[in-house]
Amino acid sequence: MNVMVQQSRRLLAEVMALTLLASYTTIAVANDADQPIEISADQVTREEPSGLTTYRGSVELRQGSLEIKSDSLVFSFDDNGASVITAEGSPATLEQTPTNSTTPINAQANAIEYQETTDRIRLIGDARILQDGAIIEGSLIEYIVSSQRVIAAGSPSGNKPQRVKVTIPPNSLREGSGLRESPDRD
Repeated sequence: MNVMVQQSRRLLAEVMALTLLASYTTIAVANDADQPIEISADQVTREEPSGLTTYRGSVELRQGSLEIKSDSLVFSFDDNGASVITAEGSPATLEQTPTNSTTPINAQANAIEYQETTDRIRLIGDARILQDGAIIEGSLIEYIVSSQRVIAAGSPSGNKPQRVKVTIPPNSLREGSGLRESPDRD
């Protein structure tokens, strides 16, 4: 059991990458990283030796100001042994308060996925990020952690076409901040 706790802690530390989601301001993850990780769920399954850990049923993860709520939370590894973390829900939500702000970043989507090897966080399906009145919505929102770049896409096809929608409050424009849009994709 102690080995499982240590492995889970290592994997859960990587969840902190999710906290960088769409932060056009700096998030001080270090403060939250020093806090204990608490996860509650109706069920947890750990598969050895693959290291796959699945939490199901009203999953809540808390570490400092970071809070993730989802129907399921899965920690797995890609072919290179790098972490892949997926939270799914109706919607899955993430909230964290940056050190330099009293206003939290709120993100939600049908799935929130972090892939260590690509250094990307993806919000998939009905994705939405809100901070200080600034909102970005789309079918898919990707955040490239290393470059702090947000890429959002709509879904022009299907039963319910969706375009990207960005709302920037007037105070953000006056302060020279706000969500930055990029016309090209990686």
